[in-house]
Amino acid sequence: MKHSIIAVMTLVILACGVSSDTGINKSIFVADGEHRSNGLRSVNGTISVGNEVIVEGSCTTVNGKISIGENSEVGEVSCVNGSISLDRNSKADEISCVNGSITLGGEVKVDGDVSTVNGSIKCKREVEIAGDLETVNGDMQIQRTFINGDISTVNGDIDLLDESLVRGNVIIERDRKKPRYKKFKELIITVDSGSKIKGNIEVKGDNPNVTVVLAGGGEVLGEIINAKVVRK
Repeated sequence: MKHSIIAVMTLVILACGVSSDTGINKSIFVADGEHRSNGLRSVNGTISVGNEVIVEGSCTTVNGKISIGENSEVGEVSCVNGSISLDRNSKADEISCVNGSITLGGEVKVDGDVSTVNGSIKCKREVEIAGDLETVNGDMQIQRTFINGDISTVNGDIDLLDESLVRGNVIIERDRKKPRYKKFKELIITVDSGSKIKGNIEVKGDNPNVTVVLAGGGEVLGEIINAKVVRK
């Protein structure tokens, strides 16, 4: 499956080369203040976007990391194997990764979803996400972040800190991808320091082994379903 995803992404990048800045086995660098009307696409190379840059298209890599500087605007950002980072006050349409971590600096805004399959997600202060936040295998550390949609994971701890707000639900999909002949490892959801979940925390599956920790005035306004609750 992993190899087929990479093959498909590579073909897509090659097919889009006419309307994009494309690098095969090389990296792409966009200097501070540049305006690119095309997307940026690389196979086996990194994409580095400077400060105060506008990229009207998407930024996509197979086997390479993507870094976006401060005060920049880009379209969709996606990679197969590699990390993604957006620095302070930058904007993106959507962010997704297959194998790699995602880091969003202070005041970053995302118009859609933020998701990774195998990797962590870290959101610094004043991040705004219009869609959902999702991992399969990876922890989330969320600091004073505002999420309009849901949070979902299978095997990742979640830390909501510093007055973060989730307007939707937190969903733990423990009814799929269960380790064969084994219990799930304990998953901990921490709602701390005035953070708030307006919807439910819903844990799916038998014997899910999930603990919700409410501390420092953290609140869940909906129901907590199928999880142990610890109040501090």
